[in-house]
Amino acid sequence: MDRNLLAAFALSMAVFIGWIAWQQQIQAEKREFTSVVTEAAEETSAPDRVLPTQRGGWNEEKTPSYADSGKPAAEPVRSEKSEQVLKPAQLAPPAGSVAPWSGVLENDRIRIELSNRGGVVHAVQMKQFFETPRHEIPVELIDIPESIKATLSTDFLASGDTDLSEALYEVETASASEVVFLLRRGDLEIRKIFRRPDETYELEFVVEFTNRGQSPLDSAYSISLPTAVNKRTDFSELSLIALVGEDVTRELVPSLGSSGFFGSLLGNDEGPFQASSDVVWAGVDLRYFASVLIPADPTDVGVAFVPLVEGKIATAEVRQRGGRALPGETVSRRYSVFFGPKDPPLLRELGRDLDLTLNRGWSWVEPLTFFFEWALEKVHRVIPNYGLAIIVLTILVRLVTLPIVTKQMRSAERMREVMPRIKEIQEKFKDDRQKQSEETFKIYREEGVNPLSGCLPLLLQMPVFIGLFYALQTSFDLRQAPFIFWINDLSAPATLFTLPGLDFPVRILPFLMAGSMVFQQQMTPQTGMDPAQAKMMMIMMPGIMLLFSYTFPSGLVLYWTVSNLLGIGHQLLIRRRMQAKAEAAG
Repeated sequence: MDRNLLAAFALSMAVFIGWIAWQQQIQAEKREFTSVVTEAAEETSAPDRVLPTQRGGWNEEKTPSYADSGKPAAEPVRSEKSEQVLKPAQLAPPAGSVAPWSGVLENDRIRIELSNRGGVVHAVQMKQFFETPRHEIPVELIDIPESIKATLSTDFLASGDTDLSEALYEVETASASEVVFLLRRGDLEIRKIFRRPDETYELEFVVEFTNRGQSPLDSAYSISLPTAVNKRTDFSELSLIALVGEDVTRELVPSLGSSGFFGSLLGNDEGPFQASSDVVWAGVDLRYFASVLIPADPTDVGVAFVPLVEGKIATAEVRQRGGRALPGETVSRRYSVFFGPKDPPLLRELGRDLDLTLNRGWSWVEPLTFFFEWALEKVHRVIPNYGLAIIVLTILVRLVTLPIVTKQMRSAERMREVMPRIKEIQEKFKDDRQKQSEETFKIYREEGVNPLSGCLPLLLQMPVFIGLFYALQTSFDLRQAPFIFWINDLSAPATLFTLPGLDFPVRILPFLMAGSMVFQQQMTPQTGMDPAQAKMMMIMMPGIMLLFSYTFPSGLVLYWTVSNLLGIGHQLLIRRRMQAKAEAAG
């Protein structure tokens, strides 16, 4: 192995190890997911005991409140039908004290914990889905620090942008099917009504204003759906999401509030997403779950993605525009809140375009994603193991592309045969690049070979790779789907073990994929390139793919590895046949 090759290999491994170490350092700054839910679940038999959310280990940072966010307070609005001015309500603290209270609304699928501190949803537990394949801890969709406003907390713009997230609401009604929180402040009565999901994943949510004063009031407010980055597998692609009109906007929480490298380079720094109306739904998006607020009337509802701690914590703030509440009048607005799995049949059944929470990629990728979702489902019906189904699907893809790939491989073999002549020309005309190119292309024409044919397999595989990537992301059935041995979740990286003291995950599949890529490149002649550069690329390209694939779902790395191995076998078969044909002709 020469010096350039060793340098390329050393550089690749340094980048790879440095990247993994950086990722581990970032994760170390985030809180560890603990088993507190398991301990608490044993104590939930009494009616007054509630399931705590999974918290702990956060470095508490000063989190900006909405009042500090630069959002202007509501101004008095003049009514079109009256000369009276719509005044902000004066929300003075109540005379008496209200005791803290928490309770639960649940069915066979979901458990929703409510708190009267802010009149919020405190925790949401998926009863039928678990954090790991061992089915030990049910999935908890709300996982935020204590200092952050809870889900469905409300800022009432009618009161001059008053934060009531810490206000203790009275519990007006508390039954197995409905909880009603009541807050009396000055001229205003506020009710937040929660109704149990009826064997579904949708919580009915109603906000009511009653004006007990003598002047009209503006009833504008906002509703928060916060989230925070953490290490849990389901949160690996944590985003805020909104459907406005017919357009879905999805922004990753770690990049929210930052324009990123390309945004800064191109001067595209418009800030976090905002929309003033036509919000069909908005909320928090995980890879396989979603928590979204669905207004009954989207026309007067806006949304803003608000970073609270950049790169770590953010909220989807749904903004309900105010209407005039006359003295003695009650203004009521209805919502549904979907807390549940992004299972395509379920989402289609629920309607309201909830299936758009599935990230199927760019518009040109969506047909491929749909196809691979369909193909995986069909193959899985015959072979009830998704790992084997992916292997079979890989073979089918290779069969479909067989005529084109066979032609390319034959051209590559002819290229390999003429490479000694090309090297002679390169040596003979090393000081005359123009003459070197002329003589080289003359050989290409005589032998009927294409110097770019080696790129064809990669170009053919990339659309398939991207389509299958999104299919693995959107196919809910692949979540925690086992294959063999240590590969117990095809939707996540498969770690064989972790190096003690370094917290470095050792994953075999990405190394097998990179190794097969190196072997495949060695079989393909490198033309038009300096030999030292060719050797460096032979190491760098697999090194880059190893870097990226180390965090890819194991099902995707399985596809790429099997495709490479099939390509190697196909190339060897064609080589033997062409050699046998040449010997017979000679």
